[in-house]
Amino acid sequence: MKTILSCLGRRALLILAACAFIASPAPAADDLNALFQQGRAAYYSGNLDLARELLSQVLAANPRHFETKALLAQIQVQTKGQSTLQKQYRAVIIPKFQVTDVTLAEGLEALGIFAKNASNGKVQPNFVVKSPELNSAKITLALSDVPLTEVIRYLAEISKAKTTWDQHAVMFTAAAD
Repeated sequence: MKTILSCLGRRALLILAACAFIASPAPAADDLNALFQQGRAAYYSGNLDLARELLSQVLAANPRHFETKALLAQIQVQTKGQSTLQKQYRAVIIPKFQVTDVTLAEGLEALGIFAKNASNGKVQPNFVVKSPELNSAKITLALSDVPLTEVIRYLAEISKAKTTWDQHAVMFTAAAD
């Protein structure tokens, strides 16, 4: 009799544990969709690091989410050469960068000179402005002791541009492109 009760007790305990596991809340579909939309928006605004982080969470919760897989594959392709160039640019500290009422192209030209001087000629950044409408806005910016990558980020943000890091250049396109 005692063996039967202890066997039933173990079985009941296993059933309760299984029920608790099954009843644990999975991410709601609405929450998962909101997370996907945030990741998608980050991707299209050019913030690939944030997009990768958010979309990876979606994929962890739903490994069969096709759109997430597709966007993560695009991020992988776009960032293939990014790490080397970004690492090189991040190492260059610009002691002082100041421009007043210049176009994006003029600001990038000045930044190239500042970066070359700050790196003693070792780093000569390559920038490509793909959207001519980016040169219509005037930029004023003053920064001190910041990495080259941060100056690039600020210039893109102020001019409402999206940056894409290639193996050899940083591309600036209109955010709508």
